[in-house]
Amino acid sequence: MINLQLKASFNTSNEPFVVRLFDNRRLNEQLENDPSNAYFTSIKNDELICTSQFGKFTIYINEGINLHNDVVICYPTKGIIDRFFRSDSRHNTILFTEKCDERCVMCSQPPKEIDNTWRFPLFEEALLLVKENSVIGISGGEPTLYKKQLLDMIEAVSHKRPDISYHILSNCQHLVKEDIQRLETIQKKTTITWGIPLYATSSEQHDLIVGKPGAFNRLIDNLFILASTGATIELRTVLTGLNAVELPKLAMFISNHIPFISIWAIMAMEPIGFAKANREKVFFDHTIFPHPLNSALDICEIRNVNVTLYNFPRCTIAEKNRKYCAQSISDWKNKFIPECNGCIEKNSCSGFFEWYNKKWSWEGIQKITN
Repeated sequence: MINLQLKASFNTSNEPFVVRLFDNRRLNEQLENDPSNAYFTSIKNDELICTSQFGKFTIYINEGINLHNDVVICYPTKGIIDRFFRSDSRHNTILFTEKCDERCVMCSQPPKEIDNTWRFPLFEEALLLVKENSVIGISGGEPTLYKKQLLDMIEAVSHKRPDISYHILSNCQHLVKEDIQRLETIQKKTTITWGIPLYATSSEQHDLIVGKPGAFNRLIDNLFILASTGATIELRTVLTGLNAVELPKLAMFISNHIPFISIWAIMAMEPIGFAKANREKVFFDHTIFPHPLNSALDICEIRNVNVTLYNFPRCTIAEKNRKYCAQSISDWKNKFIPECNGCIEKNSCSGFFEWYNKKWSWEGIQKITN
């Protein structure tokens, strides 16, 4: 598991600050003396001595970690840095807020009533330093609880860095018709994909899963608002024991009523957070009973719904449907297990979540040999 937060010691002011880390051994004239950079030299395997406009500081690392060209947020009073942007990774996501107005039974990031709005200016500053053409995830909690601040940040950054694209995970509860014009304007300046969860075809079932009465009806209305702005919509459905059997019905619903989505992502559940407390309700072994998933994929193919499978190891999916599998698990929480050894499809497989264990084991796991 990759550590996204590292210990550090500071000879600087107590105020948080943002820098891009740069290895002195790769110094060139273009970046020399750039005030946005903290230039470092490794004096030991586990220490980086950094020099910046804010003063000197030391980052304590494990051997093999590469921080060159990373963007970090430094918190001197806490003695830590957050790896905001890892230059060698495709999975860079801002935890915009930990607050949420839903309580999904399988939520992997249980909400916390923490006010971190003071960090928003740091996020904006850090975005300006990421490498060109980066895709940045924005997650929570629910980012649109701070809709104004979120859109303000994207607008401000897009003026200077229109090359940055965003993937925003949102429950789509907080849009209103008055947002359409602003969203259209933003969409012309930068590329945003909205990841929106839909778990069932009825308000009763969807609202039960997300723990919020009225959520389904608001979600459907707001999908049309979002679509009217020209936004790219990735519809997301986590497969659980509460909705697995209904998956073919949901495939029909999507094709009939919301065909404007760009892609439907069917997702295997992350076994952490609220899912652990609700395991008996939410665990579903699709290798024992694959029919709903297979039928939903067949419907999508027939009715031209663009579909993909997230977080499903390839060995757990019928061979004809492995074409839908994506390498979806973020690198910092991804692992392979002993059963993967010798599998010929390991390099193209999503693998498993770091917290996957025997309590969550699917029976159909086995290496693919031909």
